[in-house]
Amino acid sequence: MSTVTDNDLRELKDLINSKFEQVDRKFEQIDRKIEQVDRKIEQGNEKIDSKFEKVFEELTTIKVDIATLKEGQNGLGKRLDNLDIIARSVGGGILVALLIGLTKFLYPNLLG
Repeated sequence: MSTVTDNDLRELKDLINSKFEQVDRKFEQIDRKIEQVDRKIEQGNEKIDSKFEKVFEELTTIKVDIATLKEGQNGLGKRLDNLDIIARSVGGGILVALLIGLTKFLYPNLLG
């Protein structure tokens, strides 16, 4: 049987410590990479949030425009009703003028 000396124990301890240091370095590298990925994800989330805000603003603008169009459509119906009355009046006036002109053409002595 071989005997274990203090020197062998120190070498074993140093070997174990060096392996732990290597493992610690690897974990530090992994932690740095995870932090980089987290930063990139946060930046991506910020970009997505800003894009959602822009889309929300556009939707709000579109909703306001639609409401304005609906109001204009209601007013347009009233204006069309007014135009219908005016068109009928003008058409009637033209018809009366044509009848008077035809009467004057056919019977020049009738209307003075």
